[in-house]
Amino acid sequence: METLLLTQILKWSPTAITTLLVFAVAFLIKKSDSNAKKEEERAAKLREEINKTLNSFGERLTKVEHDYVKNEFFLRELSGWKSEINRLSDQITNQFMVFSQNIIQLFNQGNK
Repeated sequence: METLLLTQILKWSPTAITTLLVFAVAFLIKKSDSNAKKEEERAAKLREEINKTLNSFGERLTKVEHDYVKNEFFLRELSGWKSEINRLSDQITNQFMVFSQNIIQLFNQGNK
């Protein structure tokens, strides 16, 4: 089949063959341009999706950083309160021990 088509084309004049080749090349160029436009549109959509994803990631990262800073500040403040509570607890315990020893001494003095 292909050889039959080729033999028929070879019987044509050089002008007809050149015209046929020009139309074939023009068709291929047009098709190539069409494919290039489609690829550009696809690339633009992909860039848009990537930008959306990066923006979303940036927003989440900002939120995590904000929350982390808030938590770090909270923990720092809380540790200050913990140390203050521990210090007061030690003072109360020491005062209680001194008070208990004084009461014991008073009882011992009263029993003598």
